[in-house]
Amino acid sequence: MRRRLTISASVLIASFTFAMPALAETEPTQQLTVNTYNLYLGADLTPIATAPDQQELVRRTRTAYKHVLWADFPARAQAIAKLLARQQPDVLGLQEVALWKEGPIGGPLHTTVDYLPILLKALKKHGLDYAVAAENTNFSGQLPISATRQVSFTDHDAILVRTGIPGRWRASHSESHEYAARLTVPTAAGPFTLPDGWSAVDVTARGRTVRVVNTHLEPVDAQVRNDQAKELHAALATAEHPVVLLGDLNSRPSDSTGPHGQFTQGGYTDAWAAIHGPNNGFTATQIELDAVPADLDRRIDYVLYQPTRPAHPGLEQVQAVRATVIGDKLRDRTRSGLWPSDHAGVVAVLAVSPRRH
Repeated sequence: MRRRLTISASVLIASFTFAMPALAETEPTQQLTVNTYNLYLGADLTPIATAPDQQELVRRTRTAYKHVLWADFPARAQAIAKLLARQQPDVLGLQEVALWKEGPIGGPLHTTVDYLPILLKALKKHGLDYAVAAENTNFSGQLPISATRQVSFTDHDAILVRTGIPGRWRASHSESHEYAARLTVPTAAGPFTLPDGWSAVDVTARGRTVRVVNTHLEPVDAQVRNDQAKELHAALATAEHPVVLLGDLNSRPSDSTGPHGQFTQGGYTDAWAAIHGPNNGFTATQIELDAVPADLDRRIDYVLYQPTRPAHPGLEQVQAVRATVIGDKLRDRTRSGLWPSDHAGVVAVLAVSPRRH
């Protein structure tokens, strides 16, 4: 009896030892939490572009700038930071990261609202440290608001990566580009060209790497928007790692020939649809920041991802495990009753599996 037990124990130990290398090679997936958020530049600029003459253009520019100040981005940034503190994203893809300046005509301008440092400070207050990993400029211009004063506006997109946490995602290989497809708007002050663009960065943690891309596509002209999407899809085809695309694509899920259709038919998965199906998840557009209830009625802000690189099946694999809309509930508003933005944000948790050898 004792001999049989000894033999059985020896077999068990040998079996366990044989199995150990296989267990050691089994690596867990790494979670990457991403967020896309259009911050709202503070006013609708369309009336400026359609002003019939110079005098009306000045009046409309002044009205828009007053609305920017009323829209109170410092308060909205605190509301956004509070939302993000609950979600703890590793990477933020931000659109309409505005910079507003004011000053005398012919003289120096001083900054009145600079979204990026305001948001970074608000995030830090809520225990979140981020660094700017990539940034692109979509538009910059200045117009008079009176006979003696003028304002300037610069529109950025930015990718922020969380810092200060050991073992979390690290950024490298950033790039930024302008689209060749662009809209030129005739105005009473002369034509304005809106180049739009995109930026990208690799994020890596524990041997897994994905390429994170952020963009804000043309909102008005469908042909320009579709051409921009084609450019972007083609540019990302050469990425060495699976791509996660964040952004305001100004394209609904039913837009089969537009940006959403181009990417989902071209190998990308819609994180919201993967978790919840094709309905709901509305992110746009809150017409008035103080209107109640929320009047979001469409989905145009996305986290899209490649499950794997089609030409490189041995690389990392990506799968959505959670998707959430934030900034669409009454409790999300500022103390004065403003919505965090005219868009809701989307947060997705992605499982990134290790490379297969």
